[in-house]
Amino acid sequence: MHRHTRRSMITALLASSFALSGAVALAPSAGAAVPTASCTVTPNANGTSVTIRGEGFTAPRNLNDGESTVPLSVDANGNFQVTRFQKNVDYTVLAVNEDQNFTFVNCKVVKADDSTGTTTGHNPRDDRRGYGDGYRAGRSAGQKSCDETPTPDKSGQQHSDAYWKAWQRGADAGFNQICNSRNGG
Repeated sequence: MHRHTRRSMITALLASSFALSGAVALAPSAGAAVPTASCTVTPNANGTSVTIRGEGFTAPRNLNDGESTVPLSVDANGNFQVTRFQKNVDYTVLAVNEDQNFTFVNCKVVKADDSTGTTTGHNPRDDRRGYGDGYRAGRSAGQKSCDETPTPDKSGQQHSDAYWKAWQRGADAGFNQICNSRNGG
């Protein structure tokens, strides 16, 4: 009986150590940010199409609409944007390679503002990124001259309205910090 108990304990200890070592290997290190991937579907104001945007993805990726799968063009920052005419379907972003994180991500539908066609959904990540980019641009502009406040160059850049609003707030804050300290204020 004593020998059986000892074997049971050793077996249990070995099993738990294997289980714990696997959990530790899968857990992110302390303080490490866990990256996320997201996808949104925004109907345009007149209801004829939808814009599908994603961020936080690694290439290659496919977009599935329940009937067909097409390749996505994911940029170096992990973003993509496509317009589709199938409005009332569920879109899913699929991994192409087995070792990619976020094997599949279901796209979330956000409402469009009828008057402007802009999204009313709120994305805190766009706020943070926009504010940070704007803040750096504002400080840079203030270091060059306090005569002209910075404005965003939106040509060729696909960002949400939340990003651009946060960019302007950040730019104003960075610009004011430099120019107010220069002017003694």
